[in-house]
Amino acid sequence: MAGVRVIVTLNFPSPEAAEQAVAGMAQAFKPVLQEPGALQYELFRSVDNPERVILMEHWASRALYDQHWNKQMREQGAPDLEQARALRPTFEFYPQANYDLVDGIWQPLDPADRITTIRWA
Repeated sequence: MAGVRVIVTLNFPSPEAAEQAVAGMAQAFKPVLQEPGALQYELFRSVDNPERVILMEHWASRALYDQHWNKQMREQGAPDLEQARALRPTFEFYPQANYDLVDGIWQPLDPADRITTIRWA
């Protein structure tokens, strides 16, 4: 298994609020990429919905992601629940696996994951 993928979607009240938040987050996130197991940590903004900001993370393992989360909670404290709910966040967690197309079938590169394949009808 190639780790865990985390996708967080935030919905700001206005494009201006999203722009301000992205500017602050971009600077604050740079040190995260230096943490053990951080493979990807990026911000994206929706073209159709400029209030929507997406954080995409890829960690080498769930344990390393949990270390990162616990470190954030120790250093920054838990987020204000009322403010957090106002952003209508969604959190998605996926096991990360790399696939290759073999004879028209997407198969995981890691043989241990080969119980899962994607076959297009």
